[in-house]
Order: sequence, then structure tokens, then C-alpha cells
Amino acid sequence: MDQKIISEYLNKSYFTIDGLWFMMLEEEFGFEKALDIDEKVWKVLPKIQARKVKEILGIDGKGLEDFSRAISVKLEAEGYIYNLEKENPNSLKIIIKQCPWYEILKKAKREHLAPEISDRICMLEFRVWLGEFDKEVDFHMPFRQCMGQKNCIIVFYKK
Repeated sequence: MDQKIISEYLNKSYFTIDGLWFMMLEEEFGFEKALDIDEKVWKVLPKIQARKVKEILGIDGKGLEDFSRAISVKLEAEGYIYNLEKENPNSLKIIIKQCPWYEILKKAKREHLAPEISDRICMLEFRVWLGEFDKEVDFHMPFRQCMGQKNCIIVFYKK
């Protein structure tokens, strides 16, 4: 079977299962409890993802250069439209032009939930990924689509 078909199937399944289990939790326990549980999941899943990508790429996972290569795999695999900008060896900027997670929320007419989800999940996910690469690097997200800006911008920098 064509690898592209398999990849698209797995990608669609990944997003669908995330949304379905969240909605089932929300139905049973309410939005806040579902988001609390989602947060627990996203404290672990990015570690697994980052470690697998390091293995696939054959990198030891040290520093912004390795982080840049690895996070690109995640962004590509999930269907983000983005650019990476390396201003210097101690900083990295990711400009997300289209976020598949936000697009799903808009399609479901649930984009009003996106700012809180972003505060708790997006920030956590990038922090966990980064923690697998460089403890001396921090980041901030001065712009987010879900907050009305055109792009999400994530700036990673040496402390």
C-alpha cells in the first residue's frame, strides 16, 4: 500500500482520537475536568514523541539545532504550515501560519475554547518537547492565532 495513504490514515486517526476522547470526557465530567486530564496526557506524550524523533533522526538531542530538526518532524507530521527562523545560534523562531489543532476547533465551531486550550496545552507541549533537548533554553509565545493574531509565533532562546 502507498505510504502516503497510510500516513494520511494515521494522521487523521491521531487527530480524531484526540478529539473524540476529549469530547467523551467533557460530556461525562465537564470541560474543566476534561482539560485537566488532557493536560496530564500532554505532560507525557511529547516526551514519547521527542524521544522517538531523536531515535529516528539519530541525534543525541542536545541544543537548539537538534531541537529545531526534531520539532520540524513533529510540525510536518501533524500538518502545520510554518517557517523556522534561526536568527543566531542561541535563538529559534517558529512562525505557525496554520495550526491543524486550531483548524479542527474552528471546523467544530469550538474556537472559543482555543485560548484556554492554548494556554494550558500548547504551552505545555512545547515546554515538554524543549525539555528533552536543552534545559538552558526557554521560550515565549507573543502571538497566537487563537488570540486573534495572524500567526502563532514561538521564540526559543538561551536563558
